[in-house]
Amino acid sequence: MNRYKYSTIFDIFDLLFILISMNPFLTIPEELYLITVDEKTGRKPFLKSRKFDLLLAAAILMELALQRRIDTDIDVVLPDLPDPTGHPLLDPALELIHNSPHQRQITWWLLRLAENAGTSRETLVNGLIRKGLLKMVKNRVLMESNAAIREMKNRIRETIFSNEIPDFRNMVIISVAWYGGLLNFILTEEEIHSHLARIDQLAKMDMIGQAVSRSKHSMTLSILLSLRTKEILGIKTPEEKLDELVEEMKALTRISSDEELPDWLRKGTAQYRKTLDYIRETGTNEIVFNRNTGTYELKAGADQRRFF
Repeated sequence: MNRYKYSTIFDIFDLLFILISMNPFLTIPEELYLITVDEKTGRKPFLKSRKFDLLLAAAILMELALQRRIDTDIDVVLPDLPDPTGHPLLDPALELIHNSPHQRQITWWLLRLAENAGTSRETLVNGLIRKGLLKMVKNRVLMESNAAIREMKNRIRETIFSNEIPDFRNMVIISVAWYGGLLNFILTEEEIHSHLARIDQLAKMDMIGQAVSRSKHSMTLSILLSLRTKEILGIKTPEEKLDELVEEMKALTRISSDEELPDWLRKGTAQYRKTLDYIRETGTNEIVFNRNTGTYELKAGADQRRFF
């Protein structure tokens, strides 16, 4: 009798653990959105950009993957568990994937979900309002809980500054933020440079605990790498790629004038011409400039052969 009782209690707690892990307070898309919010001003420079649309699509796919609703076979998305997640942002995407008559590549689904970005952003914001993190005042979305957002950003910072094996969900969020150029909302430029090796490890998802399956690891990494293919990035000249990088950095650092840009991004400087040459050489604008060494580096996980 006692054996049955303890077994039942164990099963209940085990079930509760699974439910909690499968239904976190914040999903990856929600955390990604909150990363871009300035805690003091509430400003969200990336909210209505194509880049954020694609990052949001990737975050939705990753959350579905972590909740075992989808799987991948090389670069094709496959339906897994058919049960709805109960989340209004995730379930429409899940329904599209399960009802698709054809198997589609990850890049196809990224572009398809990005088409619904307007609706997804609205659903995302409404969900964060219901969770008490945002509020609507005279048709303006404002911060409701700076403490919760600060805690989330501090958790990401601590993961980067630590030498411990990270929680897999935190590692996924850091990877998306790094690939998407959003870590500047959490770390200073000096902190990024001083912890570049650790960020590189996390972004490549090289550090995974025993509790994380290899299939889950490869699935989320495949989604990340799909953000960098020709179908997603399009074909651009080196000048266009540099212009895109400049606009991204202006949004990230809240610079309004070109004169305030660092010399490696400011037209007319010798360092700007070196930046352009480096983009020509590597084929990508996914680069960082180390002011201490005066050298350029590809962002973590960037493979110049994947860029066009």
